[in-house]
Amino acid sequence: MQGSSASFLDWLEERIDMRPVTESTRKQHKVMLNCLRDFGLIRFFSDLTPKNIRLWDDFIRKRVTAQASVHGYHKRLKPYIVEAIQFEKLESNPYDGMRISRGKSEGIKFLTEEERDRVEALELYGMTEKVRDMFIFSCYTGLAYSDLVKIKKSDVFRQGEDYCIRDKRMKTGMPYTIVLLPKAIAILKKYNYDLNLMSNQKCNDQLKIIANLAKLHINLTMHVGRHTFATWALTKGVGIETVSKMLAHSNVTMTEKYAQVLQTSVIQGFGKLK
Repeated sequence: MQGSSASFLDWLEERIDMRPVTESTRKQHKVMLNCLRDFGLIRFFSDLTPKNIRLWDDFIRKRVTAQASVHGYHKRLKPYIVEAIQFEKLESNPYDGMRISRGKSEGIKFLTEEERDRVEALELYGMTEKVRDMFIFSCYTGLAYSDLVKIKKSDVFRQGEDYCIRDKRMKTGMPYTIVLLPKAIAILKKYNYDLNLMSNQKCNDQLKIIANLAKLHINLTMHVGRHTFATWALTKGVGIETVSKMLAHSNVTMTEKYAQVLQTSVIQGFGKLK
């Protein structure tokens, strides 16, 4: 068989580099590749066997605990397995007959307004202060990490009394326009309109420290900032279709999950009964 003894990992790296995906997605695929390198038992095409895939699954579980994260590693590898078969480098799919559970969603994690204010009020220095400011910027804009780190001064424009940003989301390409609230523009000015201060992983590591300092019982990540903005906007009475546009969701159904978590309509119903 063609390529059976050739380096699968070198071929995989080439295919990842050629794949037409966003840079944030490419980075995730590189994380999967590095995990395979660290695993060590899958180097050549001939190593792609059901047994080794199962052993790799065991290896992944030593690194991550959530089943959704385990599933993510396999999900990113599978398209390249299909390509290898199409290029006649592999005769059969090692995943045939194997089911990797997606796991249950842990639900949306977000901070209440009071919790967000506690994080904002912390006296921090150095790297931890920078990460806290990046997180708070997300809480006041709804921007994901990949979108806030690519902001440049030229992206900010004045519209009347407001500072605004018009751009496209890195992940989906959906256009968005946001008004920068006073606290958000203050953070941008503090860092000279450049928030590309830390990698996402380093941010999330620092946010664990910040959560502990703020006495938050939540796995705080940069993406929690985006969720916090969405739920805050809804609790303040901003309509769900408007929030959907603020977040640059492709459809309002994606935004409805926030309303479901808050059960806004139920709370408003009881308010009327009072």
